This record gives sequence, structure tokens and C-alpha cells, in this order.
Amino acid sequence: MAGMRAVHKKNGTTFKYSGDLKETIEKAEKELKEKDGTTQWLFLKWQYDNARKAFEKYNRRLEDLKDFIKLAKEELAKREEAAGHGRDNTNP
Repeated sequence: MAGMRAVHKKNGTTFKYSGDLKETIEKAEKELKEKDGTTQWLFLKWQYDNARKAFEKYNRRLEDLKDFIKLAKEELAKREEAAGHGRDNTNP
């Protein structure tokens, strides 16, 4: 029985096969034709794109919240300081 597998490592990919090389090539070509552009591939691509977009949107919201809180606290401190000075000036 012919078959191949890929071993992915830091320094590259190593391919291993068993059985007859010609038969293994034919089997790999057949599998590629079956898998390339299938509805499963399209579905997985759709899931990937949506998950990536949702993840990016979620992280962007976290950053927006952090930035808003920082700026809002600075603005609140300014307003409180201005209100405090206003009271001090009216009540000597």
C-alpha cells in the first residue's frame, strides 16, 4: 500500500513515503484533485476568514476600550481640577 506523509519541523519539511514511489505519486495526485477546491475547502476557508476577522475586531475593541479609559480618566481629572479651582476662586 502506497502512502506519503509530511513531517514539518523548524528547518523545513521532510516527506516520507511507503510502497512504490510511482504508485505513491499517483495516489497523491488523486488526493490533490479530490481535495483542491472542494466544498470542504471552501467552508474551512470561510471559517478561517470569519474567525480571523472576529478575532481582529475583538482585539481592536479591547485596544479601543483601554485607550478610551485612559483618555477619559485624564479628562475627568482635568474637569475635577478645574471644578476645584473654580470653587476655590469663588470662596476665598
